[in-house]
Amino acid sequence: MKIGFLGTGQMGKPMAHNLLKAKHALSVYARHPEKVSDLKSAGASFLASPAEVAGASEVLVLCLPTDAEVDAVIEGEAGILAGASRGALVLDTTTGTPAAAQRVAQVLKSKGLDYLDAPISGGVKGALDAKLTFMVGGEDKAIDRAVPLMEAMGTTIFRVGPIGTGRMVKALNQIITGMNVLILCESVVLAKKAGILPERVFEILSKCSANSFHLQNKLPQFIIPGKFDGGFRIDLMIKDLEIALQAAKEMRTPMMLTGMATQVYRAASASGYGAKDISGMANFLGSFVGIDFTAK
Repeated sequence: MKIGFLGTGQMGKPMAHNLLKAKHALSVYARHPEKVSDLKSAGASFLASPAEVAGASEVLVLCLPTDAEVDAVIEGEAGILAGASRGALVLDTTTGTPAAAQRVAQVLKSKGLDYLDAPISGGVKGALDAKLTFMVGGEDKAIDRAVPLMEAMGTTIFRVGPIGTGRMVKALNQIITGMNVLILCESVVLAKKAGILPERVFEILSKCSANSFHLQNKLPQFIIPGKFDGGFRIDLMIKDLEIALQAAKEMRTPMMLTGMATQVYRAASASGYGAKDISGMANFLGSFVGIDFTAK
């Protein structure tokens, strides 16, 4: 299949590599092609604009940071609408608001293009290992067209419902993730203040009802070694929680705990932690009581 890929960042680049491994013909537009030259070495064609990529593709995969960038890539000068043929499909893995997905879908539909909101979960490791989970909103016929691509990049595909519902479920995932990691970090600060090492917390709680995906990953990967670079940045978690809060506002649904958690993450970002993995909240919270997980 002729695939176009827009958004070859930390998540997008390994996803694009997996499409190449599955023998799809891949066209790419990158603002900084020197950072993804390995894709060219692997067989991708680099084109000069999103419009050129759209003109060469049956399906366009988007993996962008924000709705604003999705809008620019689709509707901007030399964007997808300027080059795509009728019947092309946009598979948008961006984490954004359900309302934005619905608006973009209508714009594309008016030009004869199909759209799916298909946010992903699994992190960078899941992208590298082709073990992502896709939460897809859209028509079954369009999803059927995209299944071979999603299978090349992941292991699990959920057909959630109409356009926007994929993003809504992703928002729920981010709410729970953000809360879970925040409580984990607050707990290990208390443990260390009490003289209990994070290694011991991991050993014991792994066998208790407090065990979780994030305890199994964030403690050994980041908190125990005291290294918080890489991973999922605090600033991106703030963006995702704000998406959830915006959706809740539109539905007049209170999200009091999510609102409080968002403020704590914002405080960490304002204190210089925004580029750290979300487990870096342990160091931010620890700073109030003289705890530093990076000190060995």
